[in-house]
Amino acid sequence: MPGIGRANESPHAPMNSARPLTFGVVTGQHQLTWDQLVEQWQTAESLGFDSAWLFDHFMALYADPDGPCLETSTLLSALSLKTSKLKVGVLVYGNTHRPPALLAKEIVTVDHISGGRAILGIGAGWNEREHRAYGLHFPSAGDRVEMLDESLQIMNLLFNEKRTTFEGEHYRLVDAPFNPKPVQDHLPVLIGGRRPRMLRVIARHADYWDTSSTPEQLREGLAEIAGHCREFGRDPESILVSSSFGADRLEDVDGFEALVRSYRAAGTSQFLFDFPISAEGVKAATEVATTIIPRLREELA
Repeated sequence: MPGIGRANESPHAPMNSARPLTFGVVTGQHQLTWDQLVEQWQTAESLGFDSAWLFDHFMALYADPDGPCLETSTLLSALSLKTSKLKVGVLVYGNTHRPPALLAKEIVTVDHISGGRAILGIGAGWNEREHRAYGLHFPSAGDRVEMLDESLQIMNLLFNEKRTTFEGEHYRLVDAPFNPKPVQDHLPVLIGGRRPRMLRVIARHADYWDTSSTPEQLREGLAEIAGHCREFGRDPESILVSSSFGADRLEDVDGFEALVRSYRAAGTSQFLFDFPISAEGVKAATEVATTIIPRLREELA
């Protein structure tokens, strides 16, 4: 039978309750060429990082707004062919940038091209200037959260049902086929955000909660997520914390271990860092990746 939207049942299989410890790099593609991005991703893989991530913007956010900024999904597919072990994703797709069925097709295509290494990273969308520049509708903050919730319901149905019919406030699908399905039995979902309404969406749909919160804010957010999880019949331990940092934290050889320990104690499983852009930064990150991270993996994983 076709899938019909608005079910509250959780589609998620429990994740590792032992809280795995992983490290990744984020390579926001503005001001970078294709060759530079390939070099960064292959360097990350050679250093033993677990994942690599793009961002989802149509224009450069920093420095020259007329500078290069390659499109996300096509770039993610290409970079997945230039690597073999990294989990690959976007931190994060703006939900308002594409209809949910189109994004679902894009990320499943990446999952096939990468051999089952894709993670769906998504958020509500935020950049009003970018929406205006490219003729994209920019709804209110409340509507954007509702749209994200509906999009994730739709994508779950598309990933699992032969045909999908969905009637929502913002989206409508009618007997929509979707094939092929993801390579992975469950394609992981990462959601970024920390406002109260977003935490409810995270509790309902996420496998990873990505945030730049402090350790204390992490604990508070996890407590709120746990309350929402009861509503949806989910084990809060099935949602892993992904903490995001700038490149400076990856380049801090002396302070890196203390950073990881403090966030690990608060509940972080995945550590993501912007990729360094200077030669000195890459050298420091190489030292961290080859000497400190292996020791922390052995002790804390």
